[in-house]
Amino acid sequence: MSSDQPNKALSRAVTEKLRNGQVVTIRPMEPGDIELERVFITNLSPESRHQRFLGGVGAPSQKLLEQLTDVDHNKREAFIALIEGEDPAKEIGVSRYALESSGKAAECAVVIADEWQMQGLGTLLLDRLIESARARGIEHLYSIDSASNNRLSEVARHMGWERRSDPQDSTQVIYTLDLTAT
Repeated sequence: MSSDQPNKALSRAVTEKLRNGQVVTIRPMEPGDIELERVFITNLSPESRHQRFLGGVGAPSQKLLEQLTDVDHNKREAFIALIEGEDPAKEIGVSRYALESSGKAAECAVVIADEWQMQGLGTLLLDRLIESARARGIEHLYSIDSASNNRLSEVARHMGWERRSDPQDSTQVIYTLDLTAT
């Protein structure tokens, strides 16, 4: 598949069941999701915001929200998880990547609302992101994260990501997944 052609299967919403039995919808992010993203980030605990943004982010700025929801589904991809049947919709997780200029690697991130962690949602969102990256011919995904994020370390190990210390910052680690391996 050409890296310029989005995978139609990945452009649809899917439903998944979490460990606790809750059904969630996972779908591509849209520009109209800016308010969902604002509420989601604002409601993250300070620790979760720190783990995601590697620094102190309080209430997200309008500029940040526009950047996060400006997804072209080619060079920048994002999938959000919504609680099934909630009105208004409630975002409980997001996965995203941004393609490097080489077109061969992309930096990715996943964040789950505090009360929805440890239910398998992070793995589901990451699987969808990996599927999207492979469909676009991306060879490697990587993530720069806090070395103290033990939950992520366990998930990454379980999913086959390689972990190494960040040579520029000893408080961070870099996880890498080779997407060309079968």
